[in-house]
Amino acid sequence: MRRPAPALLSFIEAELARPVSMRAAAFAAHLAERPGVVAVLFYGSCLQRGTEEGMLDFYALTEGEGAWGEGRRLAAAGRALPPNVYPLDFEGMRAKVAVVPLDVFRARMDPDGLDTTFWARFCQRAALVWSRDKAAAHAAAQAVAAAVESGALWAERLAPGAGGAEAWRMLFAATYRVEFRVEGPGRAGEIVTRDEPRFAALWPLTAPVRAASGASGSWTARRITGKALHIARLAKAAFTFEGGPRYLLWKIRRHRRRR
Repeated sequence: MRRPAPALLSFIEAELARPVSMRAAAFAAHLAERPGVVAVLFYGSCLQRGTEEGMLDFYALTEGEGAWGEGRRLAAAGRALPPNVYPLDFEGMRAKVAVVPLDVFRARMDPDGLDTTFWARFCQRAALVWSRDKAAAHAAAQAVAAAVESGALWAERLAPGAGGAEAWRMLFAATYRVEFRVEGPGRAGEIVTRDEPRFAALWPLTAPVRAASGASGSWTARRITGKALHIARLAKAAFTFEGGPRYLLWKIRRHRRRR
């Protein structure tokens, strides 16, 4: 993984360090009790809205054999088609926990890869709620900064002449079409509108990488591959995500109410 621009990395490290609610932090500490967990990232709509109502979204980054208590087959599936996703309850809260080895997480931030899932999610605001040590925290921050750079490279390629928040808005419109999602078509724009000053600030911080290199390959290949990967992940989730159909129905109803 390339080294992110220093100014961007500093921005991301400060953003990841911002406090979250005590209840979300307690949930992250609970996740960190699992074997092999080195960092826990909190992201998604609950973080953005500052609430624990609904389904929280965490990424548990791991290292070593037997991490998270997974058997060899599940661990191998998680490396081949990351992440493995598990539903968990804790003190009246519900969460969807994506488990992925740290080295796989970092590798998936490459803009030249065909899988857009990781960097598209972590272009958005996240919080590093728990880390084993400074080295793990720094590695997680580097990966998130690399996600932002990958997003910016593709935003510039997909929306030539655009910039700032508008470039990000057009990027997310494209990445949302890569996956099968229950959200309405306006959701991609809402992500940027809710956090527009942040996305505007990120654009000049990605200028060094945008000037130095471009993303290779075609977006068509990523769109086709992305849909296939999304279907494969849904199939894999049948082995880890008990109650998945109930969650999907709940999410559809929630987004219908918000429209």
